[in-house]
Amino acid sequence: MPRMLPRIWIITSPDHRDGLIAPVQRALDGRGAGQIGVQLRAKHIPDRNLIDWGHELRAITASVGSPLLVNQRADVAQIIGADGVHLPETGLPIARVRQQWPHLEIIGASRHDRAGLIAAQKAGATYAFLSPVFEVPDKNAPIGVEGFRQTIAGLQIPVLALGGIGPEDVEPLLEAGAHGVAVRRAVYEAEEPQTIVDELVRRLDKNHANVE
Repeated sequence: MPRMLPRIWIITSPDHRDGLIAPVQRALDGRGAGQIGVQLRAKHIPDRNLIDWGHELRAITASVGSPLLVNQRADVAQIIGADGVHLPETGLPIARVRQQWPHLEIIGASRHDRAGLIAAQKAGATYAFLSPVFEVPDKNAPIGVEGFRQTIAGLQIPVLALGGIGPEDVEPLLEAGAHGVAVRRAVYEAEEPQTIVDELVRRLDKNHANVE
């Protein structure tokens, strides 16, 4: 595992009225080193645009010490100097990516059930997203907090919760064993993305302090 695996990940969306970059830049403003991770995800976008956005995000994330991953595209991750790649469940095999792109430190995996998480752990994924935890349009039925708890029980791989998550969900998910949370709509639909991330960080820090 990397020296510090963020417990909050922002997944980008190209459809925001201010563009893909601006909400992330606002959300990361003033963050501590490595506190938030960013995953560049923009489906059906020309490669040239994806690479341009990637270079912009690399500059922003580097300025605050945050890791940057690219969804699915290890080649783009290499071009922009990202820290790693996040692979969908039907994407490239994790072992193949590690062999072909050994400099990519972080390899994440999207999973939707226990069998998928076990496979990701055996393949050497750095972490996994488990989704959907709550209701998300056009996605499978949500598993809920208790379903999340049962699905990850006994696993060693860090698992982050994804799908319809807001700040109020942080504590119950951490208590259920989540390493952290991944968000997209919570940031991109917020009037003030920085406020949302402030609250996510506050609740994560509060839980960490209580555990200690």
